[in-house]
Amino acid sequence: MKKILAFLSLAVLALTVTAAFAAADGATIYKSCAGCHGADGSKQTGESVPLKGQTADALVKKLQGYASGSYGGKQKKIMENIASKHSAEEIAAVCDYISKL
Repeated sequence: MKKILAFLSLAVLALTVTAAFAAADGATIYKSCAGCHGADGSKQTGESVPLKGQTADALVKKLQGYASGSYGGKQKKIMENIASKHSAEEIAAVCDYISKL
């Protein structure tokens, strides 16, 4: 019985870890960004520069700034609303994905 419980515990742990990594899939998260920023991040939106070509670190700082309300121009409310809904792990994942476009 103890072996069965140990096995089930490990299975639940493995599924939890897998789900956490799946939730932070940058490519999947970016699909919701592509409408404004383009499939490859090269589309310029308003007064911003294209995402394509920016480093992951620069993008993380910007998204964190949007999430906290400390970064952005005239239309920052749109990005504030979007960025504030994502965890730090999701922001890092999508920024890493964008930096490789």
